[in-house]
Amino acid sequence: MPRKLFSSTFGTIAWDSGEMPGGQPQAPAPYPLIGFHEGAEKYGFKEHDDVIYKDASGLVSTVGATMITYDFHDLRDLLEEGECLADAMIGIQRMKETPEIIECFNVAPGRNIQETIIVTNADVDMNDGRLGTNPLQIFKAGFDPLSSGTQNIGKLSDNNQLLYCERRTYAQDQSQSYLSPNAMGSMQDVGGATLTPTRWLNNWLLIDRTVTGQADLVIGPTLMVIRVMTILPNNRDSQQRTTFPGNTPPLEAGEFTNNRSRVWLAFTGFELSIVGNKRKLTDTEKAIEYSNVFLSNQNDVPSP
Repeated sequence: MPRKLFSSTFGTIAWDSGEMPGGQPQAPAPYPLIGFHEGAEKYGFKEHDDVIYKDASGLVSTVGATMITYDFHDLRDLLEEGECLADAMIGIQRMKETPEIIECFNVAPGRNIQETIIVTNADVDMNDGRLGTNPLQIFKAGFDPLSSGTQNIGKLSDNNQLLYCERRTYAQDQSQSYLSPNAMGSMQDVGGATLTPTRWLNNWLLIDRTVTGQADLVIGPTLMVIRVMTILPNNRDSQQRTTFPGNTPPLEAGEFTNNRSRVWLAFTGFELSIVGNKRKLTDTEKAIEYSNVFLSNQNDVPSP
């Protein structure tokens, strides 16, 4: 039985929040340059298959501090020949398990980073702006259908549409955190009698990883590989004053009031490979699998 292999190489993605001044939850406009990290640095490389998802105006979509890249495989040859890849296996080879820090200081506590990799036969329309106003919703693939973006409403509604889905959460490594002014320099914005130390972060930790999906059988006509990155510490709101009902609002964090903050990192590249035994589908498999693909690629019909 012949074996078939195809793969997707995803590039290294740079995300820079810009310097968020003391007292401001986010960096002022213009937004920092965000995109593929293609320099000569050890994790940057130019050859990759994925492209960046853009909003309706053709700019890199960063709604909800989320960035998405994707790759598309045309499997119409399997559909035309009535074939499949049976006993399929999906493997990922990473350059690094966690995001590489370029410069991170005074990163808002309690704000983690999330990364999701989705492999699906569902025909998700990734043209500019087609994910609508809430592209972060794709994170819930397999559990909740897309409800934003006319061309994609109702897709990715259950796990049988997922060949593979990996969700990862990264948190600040407190053992690799260094304070100013003795060990590291200070990024203080406001002078005063009391110096608020700057926390320099040197590493992120993988604290949670879940994998779902059913990769046993790969069929045509399309296959999408989607990478979703959400950088929650791009906003310092966890350090701001918060009012609780019936309570006196607490003071803002000294870091927020006095110090600048920045989250500048690189999501390192990876290669995703799929290999399986190429064979004819049985009549039962054709009826079940292509019915599932046909139904999953239909938009929801709005109620009258």
